[in-house]
Amino acid sequence: MAGRDDGDWLEFVGELLREPLTELPLERVTRMLQETFESTAVAVSDFQPDGTVVGRVLPLDARLEGHREDLLAWGRRAAHTHPIVQYFAATGNVGVMQSADVPAGMVDLRLFGDGAALLRDCGVGRQLAFPIGPGPAPQTLVVGKPEVYGPREMALAERVWRLLSGLDRQARAYARALAEAPAAQHESATSIELTPRERGVLGLLAQGHTAGAIARRLGIAERTVHKHLERCYSKLGVADRLSAVLRAQRWGLVAG
Repeated sequence: MAGRDDGDWLEFVGELLREPLTELPLERVTRMLQETFESTAVAVSDFQPDGTVVGRVLPLDARLEGHREDLLAWGRRAAHTHPIVQYFAATGNVGVMQSADVPAGMVDLRLFGDGAALLRDCGVGRQLAFPIGPGPAPQTLVVGKPEVYGPREMALAERVWRLLSGLDRQARAYARALAEAPAAQHESATSIELTPRERGVLGLLAQGHTAGAIARRLGIAERTVHKHLERCYSKLGVADRLSAVLRAQRWGLVAG
């Protein structure tokens, strides 16, 4: 297994939760999936109401042994023949799943013949799917490699899937809250552009840390902390720490 583990994922998701996400940050998430599950690329499939599939492969420069365009074309035409997709449709049991674990008797593998050969040619003959989102046909992120994923990898995949599902729910909830907020508040919240350092300082302030404690935690001078806070106050349109924390929490800029 590659160098990413539970601790890396907790830190990754924790950092993302500090941001006012309205959708899953796919480029960052797929990069983590690649590094964790030793895949050259991640396919992102969006199943449309009319039964068609909109597919992408990330990163954009992944060549997949020269078969990238062939894979995208196959996905648009025949993604529904993939054993994992057949399994989800037949059982309604939508969760993390690898192609090697799909019971042969539950799907028609003859439909998947061309797809299976193409995926082997791409160097991703075994796939591991992470369905993210509500409904029977959620957005699905798929990593692949030549070998079957072992028990330790599948156990980690289950934990990663739960983290990503929670992150997706959080982003959807924030997007709904923004959509339902008064227009003026929505414009104010979405116009706030805090730097990662400002967001980190504000997040620690929201946890009750003093400027001195924040400085020690981040390894910076206390006067630098105060400068970051001054810029936060200016961007949030407030004059003190309590107001800054309350407004940032209300707008989803830091955890409540």
